[in-house]
Amino acid sequence: MSINCTDRDSLEDFIKVNLKESRYRHSLGVEDMAVKLAGLHGADAEKAAFAGRYHDLAKNFDTETMDSYIRKYGLSEDLIGNNALAHSKVGAAILENEFGVTDREILDSVRYHTTARRNMTLLDEVIFVADVVEDNRTYSDLDYYQDLAYRDLDRACLEILDYTIGDLTAKGKVIDRDTLEARDWVFNKIKETKNGK
Repeated sequence: MSINCTDRDSLEDFIKVNLKESRYRHSLGVEDMAVKLAGLHGADAEKAAFAGRYHDLAKNFDTETMDSYIRKYGLSEDLIGNNALAHSKVGAAILENEFGVTDREILDSVRYHTTARRNMTLLDEVIFVADVVEDNRTYSDLDYYQDLAYRDLDRACLEILDYTIGDLTAKGKVIDRDTLEARDWVFNKIKETKNGK
């Protein structure tokens, strides 16, 4: 299976031009981790590699550039001035509209890699978790989260969401509704699995 992308060379040039070196290195790390998690948990490795590599293609845009893309593609006005939330939505829009990516699963995994969402696909979870546990990360609990991700993707997803919600709450920041809904969804999914439903 070949992923539909009108010009992979131009896409590669795009991320090399628009990402800082450290962010490009992170993207390659997410690609590697996404492939590893896909292999362990039964997701499509080719899709995981593509989504992992290009998930952050808009991450280093300045606010003016980000806002211009939000307006260009008719994305939510709530994203204006909020690069942290906007970059994933803008990245998916650029992949679809400028590079001809049509695979809905890939586009959604890029679109929701920051917030997560309820009813996540396996690829959504792979990219969301890989983004946090790729080998270039330097936080103290990295080994713990990697080991958890290898063993239990749902549990890793839940613990990352719990950490994110707690961290944002402590900083007095607004928590995106998708993140709260994702947390409840994955919690219930784990509970139902445990109860054998």
